[in-house]
Order: sequence, then structure tokens, then C-alpha cells
Amino acid sequence: MTVVEGVAAPTLVEAPVVGRAGDRRRRDVFGLIACVVGILLVLACALAPLLGASDPTAIVGPARAHPSAAHWFGTDGLGRDVLSRTLLGGRETLVIAVLSTFFAALVGVPIGMLAGYLGRWPAAVAMRIMDVFLAFPGLLLALVIVTIRGPGTATVVVAVAVAFAPVFARVFYGATQRVRGQEYVAAARVVGCGGFRILTRHVFPVILPELIVVLSSAIGWTTLLAATLNFLGFGVQPPAPEWGADLASGVNYISQAWWISTAPGIAVTLVILLANLVGDYLGGLLTRAGSGRRSRWGRRTDASALPTAEVEEKE
Repeated sequence: MTVVEGVAAPTLVEAPVVGRAGDRRRRDVFGLIACVVGILLVLACALAPLLGASDPTAIVGPARAHPSAAHWFGTDGLGRDVLSRTLLGGRETLVIAVLSTFFAALVGVPIGMLAGYLGRWPAAVAMRIMDVFLAFPGLLLALVIVTIRGPGTATVVVAVAVAFAPVFARVFYGATQRVRGQEYVAAARVVGCGGFRILTRHVFPVILPELIVVLSSAIGWTTLLAATLNFLGFGVQPPAPEWGADLASGVNYISQAWWISTAPGIAVTLVILLANLVGDYLGGLLTRAGSGRRSRWGRRTDASALPTAEVEEKE
């Protein structure tokens, strides 16, 4: 009598849950609030003209006017409305952050996954190259690139993407290494699945929650790096509004007109905070959802295994 052994259902490897259920609910509440605030912030920047924002380059009042009913955030050193420049400048900063994060993930994630899955000398070569890039501080690496290419928005996008691509590669190299040793990956190899199918159908869905967290957090830090490069004058050129450039324009008046730099500074800080909170929230949701699906698969597999074994034994 030949007994056919079944293949175990995929299991999701989870870190141990730390803290009480109340802590998780509290984090979920903060995450939901961050999602709502983040959506409102993006809508406010996108729909700024419909909300009554004035031309960000037009002089609408006296220079360095205090916040008032007419100009809620005051005016800058040339008499331009700070609120309008903050809202419309957010478009430029957020677009740079999203594009640079997208391109960094587009390059870094496949490199990390391939290196983690293939192992041996391909992984050693790829990761040593990534380590060389990681040896340089992100800002220094970005400054080298913008110095070579010259100032401009496209240059900032490329510089920030190059600075963060090794981070994605390193993170997902480790994540893929952890997953490739699971039984269901070995079973997929046995039944003849190719490397591309294993990576896309069996590895990537498991590390997707980690990708969501890293992507969201990276948007916050790419926002900071993009604003820093614009602050130094390598990106958006005056008189166009942008958070980093507007911060730089208010430095000389920080003791007399603090509000010029305060508004874009708070905006950058808020984006970093929201990005981290939203990433943690979405990552937790996806991890719990994936755990639930795996549990249901496991119950169905266990239930279907018994009749099959009984039939084979009778034969």
C-alpha cells in the first residue's frame, strides 16, 4: 500500500504579539486618525485653488505681516500669502516624495527579492553593491547626484530614489531569505514552479505587509530629504512654492517673522508622523488579514486530508 503524503498549507510567520489588546486598539485608533488627516492634507494641497488659495507668487499684502483674518499664516518676506504657498507648495513636495519612493521601490525591491531567493554569489555581489551605497549618508549621496546633474525637480527625484533604493533592497533581501526557507516554498519547487512564479505567488504576498510599512515610512523620509535638497536650492527654483524652499526663505527673518518658516516646517513634520502611523496601521491590518486567511486554509486542508487518507487506506 502506497501512502500519498499531502503538502502542508502555507503558514505565515508572524512576530510574537507584544502588548495587550487595548494597546493594539489604541494604535488602530491612532492609525485611523492618521489616515483621515493624511487624506485631508492631500486633498487640501490638491484642491487648494478651489479652497480659495491665492496665487502663491502674487504679492497680496505688506512684507512679513503677522497672521490675521485676511492672511491666516501671515505673509512672507515679499508679501506673499504663506498659507497659499504652503498648500500649493505641498503639491511639489509630495509629488517628489511619492515619485522618488516609487522608483526606489521599483529598483530596490526586485534586487532584494532576487538576491534573497537566489543566494550564493548573486546575493553576495548585489548586497555588497548595496552596502557601498548604504555606507554613504543619504543626504551626502543625494548631494553628489544633484551636483553632477544640476538643480531641478527631476534631479531631486532621481537623487532621493538612488539614496533610498539600497534601503529597500536590504530590507527585502532579509524578508525574502526568511520566507524562502518555509515548507510551502520547498513544496512549490518540488511540483515544478519556476523562480518567478514562486517569488510573485508565494513570497511576495507574504512580505506585502512589510512592503506597505516600508513604503509608507519611506514617503515620510523622502519628503524630508526632498525638502532638504530644496532648502539647499538644488530643486524647485524661486518663486515657485515648495516646503523646503519656503523654509529657506524664512531663515533670515526667523527672529522677526517666525511664521514664514513655521508653516512649511510643521507640514514636513506632520507628513513624517502621518506616514509612520499609517504604515504601522496598514501593516497590522494586512498581517492580521493574512493570518486569518492562512488559518482558514489550514482548517480546510486538515479537513480534506482525512477522507483522502481513508480512501487510500481502503484501497
